[in-house]
Amino acid sequence: MKSNPREKGEMKRLHPISILFFCAKGLKEMYGFLPILPLIVLWGPRVTGMEVSRFWLTLVVAILAVALLILTAWLRWSRFRYVADATAISIEHGVWTRQSMWIQRERIQSIDTTQNIADRMFGLIQLRIETAGGEKPEAVLPSLSAAEAQRIQQTLGFAGANAGPGRTAEGEAGREVQPAATGLESQESAPPVAYLRGGLHPQADSNAASLTTEWPQDPPEAIRSTAGPRQAAASAVQGEGVLPPHAGSAAMGAALEDGASRKISPVMLWSYALTSYKTGVVFLILTGIISRLADNWFKDIDLLDLLNTWFGSSWLLISLPILFLLAWAITTLELLNSNYGFRIERKNGKLKVEKGLLEKKQQTIELERIQALQIVQPILHRPFGWFSIRASITGNLDEKEKSFILFPILRKSETEAFLQEFAPAFQIPETWNKVERSAWMPYAGWPTLIAMIVAIPGLIWIPEPYNWLSLLLPLFVLLTGWLEHRNAGWAQGEGQLAISGGGLEQVQVLIPKRRIQWRRMSQNRMQDRSSRATLQISLAAGKGEQSFKLRHAQADVVLTLLQEASPRQPRRQEHLS
Repeated sequence: MKSNPREKGEMKRLHPISILFFCAKGLKEMYGFLPILPLIVLWGPRVTGMEVSRFWLTLVVAILAVALLILTAWLRWSRFRYVADATAISIEHGVWTRQSMWIQRERIQSIDTTQNIADRMFGLIQLRIETAGGEKPEAVLPSLSAAEAQRIQQTLGFAGANAGPGRTAEGEAGREVQPAATGLESQESAPPVAYLRGGLHPQADSNAASLTTEWPQDPPEAIRSTAGPRQAAASAVQGEGVLPPHAGSAAMGAALEDGASRKISPVMLWSYALTSYKTGVVFLILTGIISRLADNWFKDIDLLDLLNTWFGSSWLLISLPILFLLAWAITTLELLNSNYGFRIERKNGKLKVEKGLLEKKQQTIELERIQALQIVQPILHRPFGWFSIRASITGNLDEKEKSFILFPILRKSETEAFLQEFAPAFQIPETWNKVERSAWMPYAGWPTLIAMIVAIPGLIWIPEPYNWLSLLLPLFVLLTGWLEHRNAGWAQGEGQLAISGGGLEQVQVLIPKRRIQWRRMSQNRMQDRSSRATLQISLAAGKGEQSFKLRHAQADVVLTLLQEASPRQPRRQEHLS
């Protein structure tokens, strides 16, 4: 029986600067109580009947709140203790309720590091400990010295990407680092789905306008045996859009033993920051903020009249570019800060990513956690042939997205070499099957027609000459629909399925078949009339799942891809009577 590390009497305390961390944490926790402060200032004198100046009352309440925040942070720091050995890490914390946490080494999935401005001033590091299945970092150790952080990582077998959990200096047995997924291994089948004798019984709602067919990894044998008329489509799928053969497991294991690293160059970092699609998102946020400020804070000022005085009748055509340039500058600075010094390293079946200027982050992920790779190309990157590599990863992610950036920007000539170095289990298709030209109408034609109908009221009621701006809506829908139709495609090979899609941002997803959680074929009424269907593939990613779709492809092709998406080869069996 393992002994509790607390019994060893070696509990350590954090650096005093961690009080700032606890202050920030307490401020976030007090955010929901901030509306109470104005109520105290406004209603306090009325309830007590005392004549008190609101200014002095506000000052007193603010001082008391700050004092309470600092006192609570000091108490949290003084009562925070930890100790780590080769078997587990033990943490004691809590002010009003004393809590003890004991995390066994075998349950630890990764130990990442973060270094904000205050930590960098004092040479300190923050450790974030994640366990398998946790919805957030299980434990955070703020403000550790670099030597202490390294000691904890080495003790628990997570010395960056240089040592695996099962390879410590003492040689103790821990978790073994498995070689990267090659897509050739078998997988247990998904939970059973009810089938009727003679084939699959589709789940259909008589009141719904769509038909959905869903099954786990292996479709029923009746579907395989009755697909005779669809063999031509199957051979077409297998003959085109093929993937290169996967490397053998022995070669794969040998490749993973060698280290590899890559760092972003200053030129490519600036290129990435200056051409980001996030500028449009920031532009919309700034527009909303200015509109809200004009309504709530500048009620006595006629903002439109003021802009007309400054810029004349063309105030809208002048102010929008200025606002866009401001959004562009904010986006550029944010991306330069978050991706400064971006560096990725692979060693012993792990990837270590370092990035950040004001806040340096170091994250370590195991290759086995990668469920799929996404090769992303925004529209502004296409003329230059630039791509971004993202990974769908199980477990915790700092970002709200369900994908992790392996490298922010690469040239087309570097993409294949990057995968061979850092994710050799994934292969880029040599050729792609494209959705037929006749699918242009559901992708772009019908959505553009709907957008034109929506734009008609704008043409009528918006004052001239700005009413013509409403025509931008159907033009935008037409552009995105055309791009989605152009980018839609698929390819498959041994152990891997690839799906391409997206409009302003083209995304090519490389999915090992053994990683598929479930797959689905769906048809609405319009698709049924034109013998088309939609394929949906779902993977485990982040704290939940992530889905990818191939829309408006031929129904025979979708059914074949649905059957071929199983990690096991289908067996031939006669039709069930």
